[in-house]
Amino acid sequence: MGALAVDGPDMDHETLASRRPRQLTAIQCALIVGAIAVAVLTRRTDHWDLWPLLVITAFAVVSELRSMLATVEDAAVSGSSLAIALTVVLLGGAPAAVLSVLVLVVGWRHSREPGWAFRGNLVSFAWFPLLTGLAFHALVSATGAGIGDPGYYLLVFGAALIALGLNLLGTATTYRVGHRGSSISATIIAMVRPVLSAELFSALLTVVAAFAAIHLHLAGLIIVAVFLAVCQYLLVELFTSQQRSEKLKRLATTDELTGLGNRVEFHRAIEQRIIAAERAGAGFPVLLMDLDRFKEINDTLGHAYGDRMLRELGPRLAAAAGEGGVVARLGGDEFGILLGDELDAALSLEPAVNRLLAAVSEPFAVDELSLEVGASVGAARFPHDGEDAGALLRCADIAMYAAKEAQSGLKLYTAEQNQHSMRRLSVLSDIRRALAADEIVVHYQPIVDLDDRRVTGAEGLVRWAHPEHGLIPPGAFVQTVEQSGLIGPLTRHVLEDAIAQCAGWRRDGREMSVAVNLSVRNLLDRDLPREIGQMLDSHRVPASALQLEITESMIMSDPDRAIATVGRLSDLGVRLSVDDFGTGYSSLANLRRLPIDELKIDRSFVSPMLHDESDLIIVRSTINLGHDLGLRIIAEGVEDGPTLERLALLGCDLAQGYHLSRPMDAGAFNRWLADTPRDVPAAPVAVALPHPRPLPAGWTTTTSGMIVAAPEL
Repeated sequence: MGALAVDGPDMDHETLASRRPRQLTAIQCALIVGAIAVAVLTRRTDHWDLWPLLVITAFAVVSELRSMLATVEDAAVSGSSLAIALTVVLLGGAPAAVLSVLVLVVGWRHSREPGWAFRGNLVSFAWFPLLTGLAFHALVSATGAGIGDPGYYLLVFGAALIALGLNLLGTATTYRVGHRGSSISATIIAMVRPVLSAELFSALLTVVAAFAAIHLHLAGLIIVAVFLAVCQYLLVELFTSQQRSEKLKRLATTDELTGLGNRVEFHRAIEQRIIAAERAGAGFPVLLMDLDRFKEINDTLGHAYGDRMLRELGPRLAAAAGEGGVVARLGGDEFGILLGDELDAALSLEPAVNRLLAAVSEPFAVDELSLEVGASVGAARFPHDGEDAGALLRCADIAMYAAKEAQSGLKLYTAEQNQHSMRRLSVLSDIRRALAADEIVVHYQPIVDLDDRRVTGAEGLVRWAHPEHGLIPPGAFVQTVEQSGLIGPLTRHVLEDAIAQCAGWRRDGREMSVAVNLSVRNLLDRDLPREIGQMLDSHRVPASALQLEITESMIMSDPDRAIATVGRLSDLGVRLSVDDFGTGYSSLANLRRLPIDELKIDRSFVSPMLHDESDLIIVRSTINLGHDLGLRIIAEGVEDGPTLERLALLGCDLAQGYHLSRPMDAGAFNRWLADTPRDVPAAPVAVALPHPRPLPAGWTTTTSGMIVAAPEL
């Protein structure tokens, strides 16, 4: 309940306020002068009773200061119309106009509207009480209603409504002066709709206040003013409490960063979709999406960049999900999606998911940077894969991890994925135990200098000495571990063992080095360079005796990030090698910028090079390229003497492979070294390794992370 005023709108172009400001000012000033003239001419109808006017004014000012501003088409509801209408009835139009202008000035502290808008409000607030007073006086005279008669109070109610109508007309006219588009009538309708009930109640309270003032005089007026002030205070507190409650409810179901629903809201949306699907006898998919490479952006550029990407991604996904779709941020870079279309079959699901993936893959422009991410989506179908929200989310989560491992974009849930997920959890649980029980061991494969055929170093290769399943190769567990937080402890364990072994070799007078593989997640570990430095210092091993191998795909997928991270490792003095060179998508320009020392040619080119001319060309070109860049070349996968000799003729620097020796545990490797004279070329040695024990059903040695057969180690 309150008088309405235009609350500082930014005026549109091509309006009277912008085209003819001087003419508008002149008109407004003339109307203000006219209001003053009318007040003077009608002074005989007014009653300037000081104490009633002071009581009503005090109530109006306090009410204005305590008012809650609501915005409707840039109009602020102030909460003082009751005081103005009551002044019209008891004292006349001119006193009411003075009070109205005072209320406007007090309210200006909230709005700070521009000059033309303030003058427009001044015109409205001066004229509508004056005109209401004249109308009320005329109606009372015409009807002959006496003060205190029932008809008189009906006229009081009518006067309050007339004040509301004139106030709306003046405010809408002022609004129309500074805005294009809506007509005055449309603006009035838009303004009155949300406040009509409050204004009608205010008119009824005006009748009550008039009754109290007429029968109880000043005391009644004071009682009414105090009562209304207390009521307003309680209403303000009630509305404030409601706003807090709504905000808390919104926070409980909304992701604050993106404005999307959160996990609680998504769970509720699934349950509602289930109810609708059961009634219709239909099904629907639940999608879980996880972003790829998002963590790298957060770690490289900071969380502010990642947050801005997520805020932009939310509307993209909502648009791609279709009308009636639901998109929620479940946490981090994971999103839950219910499609707007009624899709169930895989054939119809794929186009919808492609729209989502296309929305994700579109570059994000953040501070003149073009950032790109990918996504993996898992889908579970109701009722095929689950009949409640919890089961559907669990199945979609399993399918999403399967899609991420396969890098396929989309995977539908299958029972086999669930079995693999359970085994995956078992592997992770066992790895934690294995690290604590020292079951993770390092085997060493010698690296030989092709100039003099002497052993110059060894590569440390991780193995799992499982108490039940025997020696498990890295392909069976490393990929699973890389997707968890255990890759850091595993790498540190291997580094500690390898550096300790290297220290022992050097104490025995062998100036050997040791090579250790790093993973993508290791490059994201900011503490790794410092920890490696501490390990080297602890074992008194020079940094140049440690060689860190990084796969080509790790470097080329994000060259700028690699240059920064690898640079910190290089600053320690360790040597850096690009492992499996030739299997990724290389950029020679980026390769030249990296502080690497060696290239390792992948076995897929080395092993068949004597029988495949194209592989031989690749090996020869890589050797020449590496030497031109000032790098040493290592060939892995050397499995026979002719290949070794041909590599030497091509100018390859170093070699390793089964022809020289298979990987051995530390004890066997040290015995092999002891049997190899330091000044005599190393001879090929066959190493007898313990045969692995039978493995449980369901395990594989593929990149999926399971073991079905124990390969020769």
